Amino acid sequence: MGFQQGFRINTNTASLNTYRSYGSAQAGLERNIERLSSGMRINRAADDSAGLAISQRMNNQVRGMQQANRNSQQANNMLQTAEGGLDQISNILGRMRELAVQSASDGVNADDRASIDLEYQQLKAEITRIGDATEYNGTKLINGHKAKGIDETTTVSTALAASSGIANANDVYVASTAQDGEYEFTYNATDKTLKLAHATDTDAEQTVTFADGFSDGDEVHFDELGISVKLDSSFASIDGKKLKVDEGNFYTIQVGSNNDASADAATFSSGTNATENRITFNIGDATADGLGLDGSDLTALGNSQHAINELDAAIAKVNDERSNIGALQNRFEYTSSNLMNSIQNNAASLSTIRDADFAVEAADLARNQILTQSSSAMLAQANSLSQNVLGLIR
Repeated sequence: MGFQQGFRINTNTASLNTYRSYGSAQAGLERNIERLSSGMRINRAADDSAGLAISQRMNNQVRGMQQANRNSQQANNMLQTAEGGLDQISNILGRMRELAVQSASDGVNADDRASIDLEYQQLKAEITRIGDATEYNGTKLINGHKAKGIDETTTVSTALAASSGIANANDVYVASTAQDGEYEFTYNATDKTLKLAHATDTDAEQTVTFADGFSDGDEVHFDELGISVKLDSSFASIDGKKLKVDEGNFYTIQVGSNNDASADAATFSSGTNATENRITFNIGDATADGLGLDGSDLTALGNSQHAINELDAAIAKVNDERSNIGALQNRFEYTSSNLMNSIQNNAASLSTIRDADFAVEAADLARNQILTQSSSAMLAQANSLSQNVLGLIR
């Protein structure tokens, strides 16, 4: 014999089962509507607790990379501003050299030189003005504000002590590409050479030869090291003297989404890995003082001839800085391109975890709509079953 359901009034099992199915279909329908309206598969932790944690981390990573990419673009704009200022200074230096060449001739008398020097001094003042006025978002760029420099403590940089070959720190130019640390001079009067060597890096050294020997006021350019010095009358005493290059202050660019600066020493932020989050750099002093032109004039024949050498050195310094800026701009372009690629890939991964599949949700929505409607109709039928008992007592 089969199981007999019987007739019960207090508990309508069929109605309860139908109501449970109706609630399940209604909950599924509400979930489908929420996902389709938000476009997201995960709207709360209960939807997928592990997926929510992963997607939140990835979303923060993507947003960090997006901001890092904007930082890279802003850094490029800042460098372009600096390069524009240096371009104008380069043009001015070209004109100043033209004036110096004109004045360095016996065909020009003292009155003419005085007139030429008037323009020369105005141009020199304009170089300093441009150096001080070139800024990005309130940050000075080319006035030596964050340039590398020399530790002026005479007990550290012994070449800056009295009668040591270099009068003061203003007679030393340090390019932004120069290596930090201590350097030592080696002077050889017989060979007419001056060598500058890094204390710890054996590859960082250069020897310069002056065929006619060294003299007071000579500028010695160690181009491979990024350092130039102006000798004074005690230049022979420079042998064995030392200079210490300070790293200076860096412009820092955040190029990553994490706060780890252990990698590249360049500061403006743009990366995502713990070792590639910041790029730091500095830009040299492009004022007249920083370029070694502060005391330069064309009032005499000798001064004019010496000014040509000073201007050549200043032009070389500006060209070095512009080359360094160009290299940094190229680097930031590649940084930005890499970030865009990372953003795209991470966003695609995030989408597979977090976003709703509209085709699946639309099909599920139709299914749950049908189930909700049928469950509602069957619930009405189930509720009417109890009334059938009344037929037994009529």
